[in-house]
Amino acid sequence: MMPSYEDWISHCFAHPVSDPAWYFDVDSPSWEAPSSTSLQFMTRLFTSSAHVCEQFTDAQLDQGFWYLVSPSGSDHMFALLDESLPEANRLTCLRAMKSLFQDLFAARCTDVASSRRQSGEGLSPLNSICHMWWEVIPIHGKPADSTRRTLDATVLEVLQSQLEISSIACQESALHGLGHWAHYYPERVEEIVAQFLESQNDNATLRAYATAAAKGNVQ
Repeated sequence: MMPSYEDWISHCFAHPVSDPAWYFDVDSPSWEAPSSTSLQFMTRLFTSSAHVCEQFTDAQLDQGFWYLVSPSGSDHMFALLDESLPEANRLTCLRAMKSLFQDLFAARCTDVASSRRQSGEGLSPLNSICHMWWEVIPIHGKPADSTRRTLDATVLEVLQSQLEISSIACQESALHGLGHWAHYYPERVEEIVAQFLESQNDNATLRAYATAAAKGNVQ
């Protein structure tokens, strides 16, 4: 029997917070469903995250999103690269990530730049995955691959739109991602960062981070 969306939400997030996380346990429950189902469920979550995630703590959400995004946790994000699935559906899921950042991360992350902090003290646990999202996601630019042009362009589109969110945490996350994508699309990244710097004039930390990101100098 195919698991329901509600089953999947519980599978991802309804776990005690632990170190190491639950999904590193050799006996942890696995997700058994076609990649098309994973893609559908992720899109639904990203577009309705504020309501769906009310029932979980920030720490549970951070742990669950690390499970979803990082290939060391699960294979979910590889659905975005699965060419057996309709490209339109995969791009819709990617674009839905802006809603996730707008509706969940902007609302529940501590609104500061986390890259300059030596520890997570004073930050919501959610700042962790918010900041690292575009680094751990297993999608990397492939400018020489003609079949990837639309997907790559969509990632950059989402990163640019994320910079428009009125949240330091979300803007820093986008800059972090752009810093990694600068190695693949340097001119496009420089253009996006330049536009951001023209509109962003009051946060010295973000401006410095943006300048570094434009050259691919992020960690």
